[in-house]
Amino acid sequence: MADIVGQPIWKDRVRKHEASDPVAPSTWDPIHTDLINNDVYLKGQIDALNNEVAAARGGYANLDARLDALETQTLQGESTFNSTAGRTITHNLGHTNYIVNIVPLQDTGGDLGDVYISKAANAFTVYNTGGFTGSFRYQLIT
Repeated sequence: MADIVGQPIWKDRVRKHEASDPVAPSTWDPIHTDLINNDVYLKGQIDALNNEVAAARGGYANLDARLDALETQTLQGESTFNSTAGRTITHNLGHTNYIVNIVPLQDTGGDLGDVYISKAANAFTVYNTGGFTGSFRYQLIT
């Protein structure tokens, strides 16, 4: 018995074998081919989704575990700029492999200048070259 090799092609309709069709392999092969092609197509779609989910899990057992880990690895809060003197904010990460996001919480009036972050294992300092001393929100992502 020969195998029919499917292609990743989706068919919306599969031919129905009618009672009046002669019962011969030539009448069944197109039907079988369409069904096998649909199976191969669906298998490809499932494999692609499984690969995407596995990549999104990032080595965790499931997506919930990955999201839980991300939530525990994010610290955030509010403080105020201290101009060129800098504002130091402490944390307990114990390393410098983190990202600091800073967002002013009010109109800086064009007086913020450049913002510079100096990271340490258990603290970071936010400097700005302008005279702005208003509030900002920070987020640390590890």
